[in-house]
Amino acid sequence: MKLKITDKVFDYVENDAAPTADLYSIRIKKGRFKNVIFTFGKVVFNEDKETEQLKFNFDFYANVGNSRYTADQLNDNAQNEKFKNFISEILLYVMKEQLLEDEQNIKTNTEKSL
Repeated sequence: MKLKITDKVFDYVENDAAPTADLYSIRIKKGRFKNVIFTFGKVVFNEDKETEQLKFNFDFYANVGNSRYTADQLNDNAQNEKFKNFISEILLYVMKEQLLEDEQNIKTNTEKSL
């Protein structure tokens, strides 16, 4: 069964082990990757001209593994495609929520200006 990504599945944590001290990390709270802490890096969007779809690539760093996977295993893209797919769903959720929040802020600010 695929775990539906919501704000109940992960939370943000400060992590001294993050490669860049000014970034927050994400701790997974449910599923096979429970207790894994990771940090997103650079996110790049590319348009696939043939399919006319927007695709994205991202860097990440697994800071802390869990009882099932070590951080090294999670950082090895070739070894753990399931982890990368799972955190890509988290990234999409975070971006969607941020867009909705930005949209609401713009609407609120516009209404105040009128």
